[in-house]
Amino acid sequence: MSVLHFERLLTGKPVHTGNPYLEASVINLGAALVLRWLGESAVQVPAQRLRDHCQCDSCRGRKGDLARHANPTTITHIRPLGLTGLRIRFSDGHDAATYGWTALRALSEQIISTEGT
Repeated sequence: MSVLHFERLLTGKPVHTGNPYLEASVINLGAALVLRWLGESAVQVPAQRLRDHCQCDSCRGRKGDLARHANPTTITHIRPLGLTGLRIRFSDGHDAATYGWTALRALSEQIISTEGT
């Protein structure tokens, strides 16, 4: 990802994700990732929720055992992962977090269903 794209993400401006059906931007100094799927409303996914749902090898083995830090977890870097998803680095130093489109879509739908209740 170019510096321009990284700067655009941190200022909340949408960038090309590699997926023609999705725009993504980071808002509130990395507190949330905004996903806008083609023809749908934007969904804000909190950084901590993304961190809690990381599917990397080291996190999958420790589900339910992730230590919470005193400071809120934020997104510090994000880039497209080819055409398959996004790679996100968090303020706690975790930099192996990869999210495929299916996982991002599922998180979006969970948030939408929670807001609807």
